[in-house]
Parts: sequence; C-alpha cells; structure tokens
Amino acid sequence: MVLAFMALAVPLIVAALGLASTLSIDSGIKTRLAKGQYSAMAGTQHALYRLEYEAGYADGLNVGVPTSYDITMNEKLVSITVEKFSSPPSTLPPPTADNSRRLQVSKVVTPTTAAPYTPTTFTYTITIWNRDDQPEQLRHIYDELPPGFTYVPGSSSGITTDEPSVSGQDLDWNLAPHKLQLRPWEYATLVFSAQANVATGNYCNEAWVDPGLKLTSTGKIVKVRVGSPPNDLCEGPALEVYKSVTPNLAPAYTATTYGYTITLKSVGTAVLNVSQVRDWLPTGGFTYVLGSTSGDITSADPNSTVWQNRNRLDWSFSPKFQIQPGATLTLSFQAQASAAPGEYYNEVWVTTDELPYAAYTWPTATVRVMAVFTITATDGETTAHAEVWVLPGSYLLTQFDVSR
Repeated sequence: MVLAFMALAVPLIVAALGLASTLSIDSGIKTRLAKGQYSAMAGTQHALYRLEYEAGYADGLNVGVPTSYDITMNEKLVSITVEKFSSPPSTLPPPTADNSRRLQVSKVVTPTTAAPYTPTTFTYTITIWNRDDQPEQLRHIYDELPPGFTYVPGSSSGITTDEPSVSGQDLDWNLAPHKLQLRPWEYATLVFSAQANVATGNYCNEAWVDPGLKLTSTGKIVKVRVGSPPNDLCEGPALEVYKSVTPNLAPAYTATTYGYTITLKSVGTAVLNVSQVRDWLPTGGFTYVLGSTSGDITSADPNSTVWQNRNRLDWSFSPKFQIQPGATLTLSFQAQASAAPGEYYNEVWVTTDELPYAAYTWPTATVRVMAVFTITATDGETTAHAEVWVLPGSYLLTQFDVSR
C-alpha cells in the first residue's frame, strides 16, 4: 500500500513541479511584456514632453527628417524616433481687430435683478481692451444709462476716479488730459455705480469709447431685470451676433472643409431690417465653397471679394429681410483651406436700418491649425507609435497604438 501510494505520488509531484515551472515562465513573460509596454509608452511621453516644453527642441528638428535618440526606461534601452511634418510657430500673437475697431468694449452689471420700485444700487464694470498691435490713447469713455437710472457721485474707480459729465442719461469721462495709453493687447477697467427705483421691465445699457465711438459699442445688451417682465427684450433695437466653426482643430497643410454658422439674435423690442451680412474669412487661404450657404436667411451664394489677403463674403438683401423681436436666425456656409500652423480668426458685420452702426463680432470662431509630429518608441520587442498635433501652449494626441 505504501509502495502504491509512492507510485501514485511521484507523477503528482512531477506534474506539480512542471506546473510551477510553467507558471513561473508565464509570469516572467508577462512581466517582461509589461515592462516593454511601459517602457515604450514612457518613451513616447518623454518625446511628447520635449516637443511641448523643451525650449528649442521642436524648432531644431528638420521637416521630413526622422531624428532618433536613446534613453533608459525601467532598465530597458528605448530608442525614440521623432519626425516633424510641419513647424509650429514660436508664439501665437493675440488676434487684431478691424482697423476701425481697435478698442473692444465689454460691460457687466451687478446685481442683474431687482424688485419693482425698490431703491437699488447697481455696479457697472466697463472693460476696454486694445485689440491692436500698436498703443492706443484712450480719450473718452461713454455710457448711456437706462431710463430712471442715475449716476452715484464719487463712485468712479479703476482707470480713473474723475467724475463724468452728465447729460440726461449720458455719462462722459474725459480722459484726454491724462493722455492714458493702452499698450498692445492691454486692457483697463472703469467701475461706477448707478441708482434706480423703477417699475417692472428690462433696463438695458451700452458703453463705448473714443477713439472708435459707436463702432466700439457694447450694444444695448447689458441688462437689469426688474420684477417679472413678460419677456427678456430690451427697449428699442438691439442685436447680438455670434459665430461658430467646426472643426476648430485641424492638421497643418491638410485640405480641410470648415463649417461656419453666423447667428443673429434680436434682443430688442424693435423689428430689425437687415440689408447685409458681411463675413471676413481668415487669412491663410480660406476660400468659400460654392453652393454651401444654408439656414434661415438665404441659400444664395455671397459675393466674394479678395481684400488684404482675405476673402470677404457679402450677402446683400433687396428687399431687406426682417428679424422679429426675440427671434434667432442662422446663416451657415463652408470654407476650405490647407493652412500653415497657427490660429485663424473670423469677423462678421451685420448692417440694419435701425442700428446706427453695423453689429460686429470681433475676431471669433477660432480655427487652430496644428503642426504634426509622429513619435515611435521601441525597446526592440514592444513598439509604441503616436501622432501628435502641436501649437505653442497646447498639444493633441490624435493617434496612439502599441504593438509587439
């Protein structure tokens, strides 16, 4: 019986030893695979870090010439190859605006609501931004208060503590004697208070500056809602204009079709009669795609004119089309480009009979065209491959895979 047990036990022990050996080998293989994957993936991250953060590294690579270097990762020698297909710019300057609108003005108010016939103090903040690459002397800041609102004496702060001259609802801060200059892309703020004790309604406000005057206006869209008015509309004509684009990211020197949408929103109580929508496509070879116009306004192609290396698109309307109070209309179209790396902006003007100036979007609908790099990292067994799009201050990993 003992001999029988020993005879049975010997193959069991041998089998167990064989299984342990197999498990040990399998564990070793898995460990080596894991180390290889980790090392290859870490190699791509190392190159990505150099591209984004190491000064001069991306600039030092030659377009179309793979460049390799070795590092040790996780006790493994990893060979990394980086190839540049296009060069990112060293910096991305802020977008400059139309020459007649160098100073962009925006405005906010707090609080934005109040109870009817309740004395309330409102704080307005006007921000002026120089959107030009040259310094600009700021001569006047103007503000038109809503009916029933009065300026609070001594409340001005920020760029000036001077008192404005007051004429009815119009405020004028004369800054010319101070010779205040805004450096390129610098901004400044003016803060002041107004008091009101008014009935239910929407009380809208606008501000503008000199130079530029009403071309720099915020529009009457800075709103205080008193009580529960039946709608959100400002008294009189008021228009908001927006622009969007898709895609907003693209690889450099690759033919890409972009879809733009212009949105017109009437936020006033007056009917608007629109005679023209003008769109300036970005520099860099952006061109209109014939037959691509659609939306609520028209499906007709615009008149396209090349001006200062940009394509200007004009949709002119005779008879004029109307935007009813509170309505939102869209105009969509496509443009194509195979652009160099950089940021590309768009501007829109909308001309109406009711507004003394064309509503303007300022540079908007940004397209970021990014330089393309590929990264390959291998330890001889495992290889990681990545495609990366790069612009100063940002990158996008568009492709990544690991193979053995």
